[in-house]
Amino acid sequence: MHGSTTFAINLETDHVILHGTTDESAGVILRGSVVLDSRENTKIKSITLKFQGRTKVQWTEGHGSHQRHYKEERTIIEHEWNFMPHKRKAYHLSEGVYKWDFELPLPGDLPSTIQHDLGQVYYRLKAVAERPAFSMNYIAKRNVLLSRLMLPSSLELNQSVVISNEWTDKLSYNISVPRKVFSCDSPIPIFFDLVPIASQLTVRSITCSLKEYITLSTNEHTKSEGRIVHHTHDDHFSNATDRWTTTEVLTVPSEHNIHSDLHSDLIKIKHKLKFTVSMMNADGHISELRAAIPIIIASLAPEEDANELPAYEDAWKSMPYDPVLVASLIASGDLPSAIARALPNEAASNIESTNTSTTTSSASSIDEDVVRGPEDTLPWWQGVDLSRVPSYSTACTSRRLYSFSGSLPAYDSLVLPSRTTAIN
Repeated sequence: MHGSTTFAINLETDHVILHGTTDESAGVILRGSVVLDSRENTKIKSITLKFQGRTKVQWTEGHGSHQRHYKEERTIIEHEWNFMPHKRKAYHLSEGVYKWDFELPLPGDLPSTIQHDLGQVYYRLKAVAERPAFSMNYIAKRNVLLSRLMLPSSLELNQSVVISNEWTDKLSYNISVPRKVFSCDSPIPIFFDLVPIASQLTVRSITCSLKEYITLSTNEHTKSEGRIVHHTHDDHFSNATDRWTTTEVLTVPSEHNIHSDLHSDLIKIKHKLKFTVSMMNADGHISELRAAIPIIIASLAPEEDANELPAYEDAWKSMPYDPVLVASLIASGDLPSAIARALPNEAASNIESTNTSTTTSSASSIDEDVVRGPEDTLPWWQGVDLSRVPSYSTACTSRRLYSFSGSLPAYDSLVLPSRTTAIN
């Protein structure tokens, strides 16, 4: 807000989601508009918008006179729009609302947004309305959050990870997790199956920990560090010596206490599940089995994707429900009653009750053996011209639920006639 004038950046969404890995993702379109709401006549020399993605790292090593500072900053992506090119004489804008739409294709290999004490990846929009001398420029800024979501078909989401081995003359073990990808606040069930080989071997405890590793890079130096973000310890085991099976549950911390996996030029973050099984031998000596499984911490779980399309047969569930509107559409014939019966709403119930009473009265004059049963009901699409069904996006944005416009051409009319070449 600048006095009586509002200058802002509006976005279709400020949370952009890339689907798939950097090799799979087709990218996404960033859409929005720059809006100038002027309550008085205004002079403007130019209006520009700049989108920029940057990554930077900085840290210090050593102490005293041996202390060294490392810093690196790079531009990942950059684009600029000139909505009103700069010129010597200012543009005179009368009172009113002015809007400039923009869109930018973002490539699918961009790194996700991250904020770390030692580095960050961020994306930002900045709009500037330059005004004549002695007048303050109008400036608007907007951050864009960029996340990556794995495809539902990814093997990491559907295949379990298993460590199976034998500790010679001591223990045979299987350690498994149901998948490789987890998100913040989600539980990680870890299954242990331990079969002793040595006699009188007993399990004392099992410790599970989730560890985060970060690697920072500059042109001249690299720094790596790791930290345990969460762990569990279980020492409740029986004295049985034939077999031990248990499932330990470790919960991924919230996004404030852990970072998602990242692979960029300057910052790399990865995670591992680490296990320690402490055992007591027959002679009282303590042995420890150590193992690790690499996992992926994703910023979003697949079920959190608000843009995921429902299955075709569930498309009606995303429609805004209005019984009055549906009833009026049925009454006007825009929504066939056959389709309305398939919708679990009040309007559909009214249609069913109406049709039931009609069927009962008409059936009274005929033999009961020929009354149509539920299993013989015609399918909901019977009598509907499916070539006039609107597109999915049109159906989602329209207030007309399952309304088929008679003005749409049939599919057959859009097919080009085949060309015939005369042969002499």
